[in-house]
Amino acid sequence: MLVYGPEGIGKTTFASEAPAPILVQTEDGLGLLEIPHFPLCETYEEVIEHLEALAAEDHKYKTVIIDSMDWLEKLATIPALKKFRGKETLKEVGYGVGEAALIPLFEKVLNRLNTLRNTKGMNVVLVAHAKIEKIQDSLGAAYDEYSPRLEKRVNGFVKEWPDIIGFASQKIVRTEGADAGFNKKQTVVKSVKLGDTDRVLQLTPKPGIVAKNRYGLPDEMPLDGDSFFKTLWGIIYPKKSTKGDK
Repeated sequence: MLVYGPEGIGKTTFASEAPAPILVQTEDGLGLLEIPHFPLCETYEEVIEHLEALAAEDHKYKTVIIDSMDWLEKLATIPALKKFRGKETLKEVGYGVGEAALIPLFEKVLNRLNTLRNTKGMNVVLVAHAKIEKIQDSLGAAYDEYSPRLEKRVNGFVKEWPDIIGFASQKIVRTEGADAGFNKKQTVVKSVKLGDTDRVLQLTPKPGIVAKNRYGLPDEMPLDGDSFFKTLWGIIYPKKSTKGDK
């Protein structure tokens, strides 16, 4: 799973409510949240070491979290730059060649996560901040779209991998308000509560957000990890019928 959204919305808290989690930190954003975690990673190589340790050792953890993927990209930039002497940023290389050098490094991370999923049965939750991109569709219409805050090539590569991509945001509705004059109604934008929270996880793609889910989850759910994962497990592992269905 990949969950992304603006700063402070509660992405890490949501991820921490997954079963028996352990956090791989690439940024210092844990705050007062109490969750088992590795020391803050200062290099890309430390991220790989932590993932390989989880694969090699016996442990009780059922979910590995990487928080965040955009800070992982910053760490991965350092080894990627070693291929281009004299360059201080990947953009200086030109023609997207520098940014493309990040792909093998992210592929290595995802391969380690596949190993944890396949050999340890671990869940994976990737956390990322959001960015706004200008998108132009095939008909020439332009609109703003929220997506994970990753370089374009890395973004496309990472988005293909998870079964679920959720956009964490406030629940927003638009309603017609008071008369604004000239027979026009003023549009009122406000956040509303969904259950006991006004923060939601959007799980269906639509113009303006990147999202997906392969399990038939609702289009939108409260940003509450406990209820989300209970719903997900109920879909993946439905109770056996009393009629003897296998």
